[in-house]
Amino acid sequence: MKKKSEFSSKKVSEFKTKKRNKSLKTPGPKKNNDFFENQEIKQDLESFYNSEAKKYAETRKKFWHEEKAILDAITPLFTTPSASPLPLTGEKILPLCEERGTACGGEVVKKIRVLEFGCGSGRFATLLNQDFPGKFDYVWIDLSDELLSYASKDNPSLTFFQWDITKLIKNFEQESFDLIVWTSSFQHIPTTKERSFLMKNFYRLLDYDWMLLITNRSLSDWFVKKNWKAVMKARLKSWLRLNNNARDLMVPRTDNTTGKVYERFYHFFSLKELENLATFSWLTLKINKFIDWNGEFTDNEKISRSSFFVATKTPIEW
Repeated sequence: MKKKSEFSSKKVSEFKTKKRNKSLKTPGPKKNNDFFENQEIKQDLESFYNSEAKKYAETRKKFWHEEKAILDAITPLFTTPSASPLPLTGEKILPLCEERGTACGGEVVKKIRVLEFGCGSGRFATLLNQDFPGKFDYVWIDLSDELLSYASKDNPSLTFFQWDITKLIKNFEQESFDLIVWTSSFQHIPTTKERSFLMKNFYRLLDYDWMLLITNRSLSDWFVKKNWKAVMKARLKSWLRLNNNARDLMVPRTDNTTGKVYERFYHFFSLKELENLATFSWLTLKINKFIDWNGEFTDNEKISRSSFFVATKTPIEW
């Protein structure tokens, strides 16, 4: 059963009836960097994950390579006496504890407010319930209602939306979350402007001194070998200037039941691009590395499995 978010500023019904801002341009020819364009890409993603929902719910129950890094990053949020990821000393401790509703003796009273985009079948929620039961409030969003139906079976009390993230995000209140997570999904956002728009809003939604965590598939030698046709096609389009970025790939996947071939969009982030996004959004970068198949950090994309990005929202000192 879908529930209303206690963190949102409007009801779900209002989201569905709200018209597109008149200042946005009338949709024209498809271009790689048109804001809110490439809707076919998102529709194809939604159709694919709806058709593959059962398989993903059965096979994507763990973060095989990133789990240790994820837990290492988020555990201090749930376990430090001040309920803050930053070390505090002296006179700064008590006021913050009172503000956070925290017992300064060590036990966190205030629940961590978590927002996850592209939650899929709920594996991050499962991880939280396993390691930090009762210590968080959680809102999740995904394009696929089928994936959400599987996720909600295991987590019936949590709040979720089936929605296009770029159209929903501005309806959440400023500084209403302590942890924003996007695992293996930010890579599916098809335009540069949308990615920048989302990062700006991540900064707006985060409370001060709290965390944004993003993982994405990397353009490793393993991936290139497995999907060499898609890689070569993207590089050729880039060379012919039919595509703005050779790291934008359409990766085919066949539905074994129907035989239909879906093409999923992937944008493969370089570490420099992620660093630039953090700087552009006024976020303070904490971790920006690739993770290899053994779960270890590396700067070598060729031997990696995914990228791992952690940033915080810190007060600006003038």
